[in-house]
Order: sequence, then C-alpha cells, then structure tokens
Amino acid sequence: MPYKGVARKVHKSSEEPLAAEEQAFRQKRLHLLRRYEGQFVALYQGRVVGHGTDDEELARRMFEKLGDAPFYIAKVEKELTVYELPSPETVG
Repeated sequence: MPYKGVARKVHKSSEEPLAAEEQAFRQKRLHLLRRYEGQFVALYQGRVVGHGTDDEELARRMFEKLGDAPFYIAKVEKELTVYELPSPETVG
C-alpha cells in the first residue's frame, strides 16, 4: 500500500528499491503495529525514517529530507487496506 494508494509513474530503475521497502514494511509489520498503529510510516533503506498521522505531510517531510530517493509510505494497521484505482483509460 504505497502512499495512500495514489498512483504515480515509477521508472524501471526505482521499482526494485520500492519493492525492497515494501518487503521491509511487511517484515517489520508486527513491530510497527506495536509502535505506530494507526499512523503512517516512511521507510528508506529498510528503516523507519518518519511517521505521522497525515500521509501528505509525511510525504512532504520525506521529500524535503530525502529528495528524489525512493521511499515507501504505508499506514500501519491490523488489516492492510488495498486501494484499487481505475485505469485512466476506463474512467469517463
């Protein structure tokens, strides 16, 4: 569940780092639930580098801190939320 389900274009070179951050999120999920339940966390290089209740504010802080480096934001919750976004070609 990257950043609130907002679709963004990912270049081929950044797909692997994002997948690694998602995997780190899943591996740390139980620890994250104990410490950050109900909050959004940002992961970079497998480590939590920020957290908060407002995902957009967290993303803004992470862009200021990390620039264009790929980072992963997800909400820490007992049941993962999956956002399904329609293709732009089918909306209309």
